[in-house]
Amino acid sequence: MRVLRNIVTYINVLFFFLVFTVLFPVYLIFKIFKFESYFVKFSFILMRFGINISLWLADVKVVVTRDNDACLSGKGSVVIMGNHVGAMDPIFLIYIFMQPFAVVAKRSLFNIPFLNLILISIGAIPVNRSSIKSSANAQRRALEVIKEGRLIGIFPEGTRSRDGEVGKFKRGAMNLALRTNSSIIPVTLLNTHKVFIKNFIFNSGLSVYVHVHSLIDVSILKNDEKENLHVIVRDKIVKKLEKMKMQYSIDRDLNEDK
Repeated sequence: MRVLRNIVTYINVLFFFLVFTVLFPVYLIFKIFKFESYFVKFSFILMRFGINISLWLADVKVVVTRDNDACLSGKGSVVIMGNHVGAMDPIFLIYIFMQPFAVVAKRSLFNIPFLNLILISIGAIPVNRSSIKSSANAQRRALEVIKEGRLIGIFPEGTRSRDGEVGKFKRGAMNLALRTNSSIIPVTLLNTHKVFIKNFIFNSGLSVYVHVHSLIDVSILKNDEKENLHVIVRDKIVKKLEKMKMQYSIDRDLNEDK
């Protein structure tokens, strides 16, 4: 059954890759006539639809909890910040947020055929964190996106965790929120690194857990809170992560045994 699910899921994934490839020339036309933002919103909706179908076919369940309903609306200037556990983390952010947002992604991903077309179509922002120039360009582009009224999705650790522990949060992501006076939505992710078995087989029956925290309004923060914003956001995510590990321990053990 798992083999059949994987085959059907990958057929669906390939179908959506093909759709984005066919639509890419349309994106270029929209960009020429300065209507790029409309196509990006359409692509985001299409991407979200494809993700929903793929997760359903793969039998990967997503359990979403939140502090309140307002935190999922993502209205206004907002920067979404999550812990970085697995390669699929951006996928799950797209899954839970209705409002289109631009995710900051590794530049190396833009070198992968077909995937690069999807990333460009949904307005992803490339960044090479080892390059000062690339980081500055990404920061500038992110500022432009926020001024356009769109959201930003970013992982402040800068890289995926190799041991499951949440790494230090970099100040750059916080500066982006502070410079644009944007609210921050912290997101805690659990089990996203277990979506695949041996890197390519979908872990059917897996439950992924996502918690969306309340908005942090940076405009009302005191100076010392702004200075330690990277610590405040990380602490929120880490504390919830520990609670989620305890709360869902039975589910996690069952999934690990599969």
